[in-house]
Amino acid sequence: MKRILVPTDFSDCAQAAADVAIIIAMKTNAEVYFLHLHAPEPTSGHMAMHGGGSPEGHQHHDCSGPARARLDQLVKVAEQHGISAKSALVLDEDWKQVEKHAAAFSIDLIIMGSHGVSGIRRIFLGSRAIQMIRHTQLPVLIIKSAITDFKIRTVVFVTTLKESEQEALAFLDKITYLWNAVNHLLYATKPLTSEETNISLGRIEQFTKGLKSPVEFSICNDEAGIKKVAVDLDADLVVLTTHGGNSLIRAFSSGLAEKFAGEFERPVLIINTK
Repeated sequence: MKRILVPTDFSDCAQAAADVAIIIAMKTNAEVYFLHLHAPEPTSGHMAMHGGGSPEGHQHHDCSGPARARLDQLVKVAEQHGISAKSALVLDEDWKQVEKHAAAFSIDLIIMGSHGVSGIRRIFLGSRAIQMIRHTQLPVLIIKSAITDFKIRTVVFVTTLKESEQEALAFLDKITYLWNAVNHLLYATKPLTSEETNISLGRIEQFTKGLKSPVEFSICNDEAGIKKVAVDLDADLVVLTTHGGNSLIRAFSSGLAEKFAGEFERPVLIINTK
């Protein structure tokens, strides 16, 4: 992993995402790019125009000075930790700008803060985090709140053992190996008989072939089971996969990955399996 993108609105949860990004960058020797989307303010025609006119025909002026200063501070903190960092400020609040910059910077991982637990609150990085999960081809790590001394020791990887998920697991392994973490594969399926369990163990062995990190394995058959395993194991990270640009894997209920990203307190990594 070479480049991490952190969209930020400078809220507490966005700051928590920036802090986690710096820690991960220190482990992986990645560059960090901080991105802020800033709405230009309409003004009368005699004022200088920056960023073009609005749909209503008003001109805009750039009132982004404080935002630029806060971006500079994020870069400074990253550099103080020995991390190469850059920033970008865009006078456009369209969430698609995040994806455009991710492509322009050849980003490998997006780390975003997200507000709210009981449902997705429609504010900056609540709705936009969900938009990224639905549409981006890149892995998206969702951070809800500040994490003291962030580490990755135990990861719960929710899987249906599809071949398409192996690439996602390989991506995860490159990160978890640096922490000497354990990847706990949670097979999402209906209850199995003893014979089916033996078959599944063979599939797990093939599925995890070549991984550097140690692997554990268990089975669950409902959404509550995923949360229980994650809590019981005190998991530092829960990983779910999606399939395709807009089609989420629906293992138990509609939009499982999206729901976890919105409602689960711990860090959640969503990886698109294409």
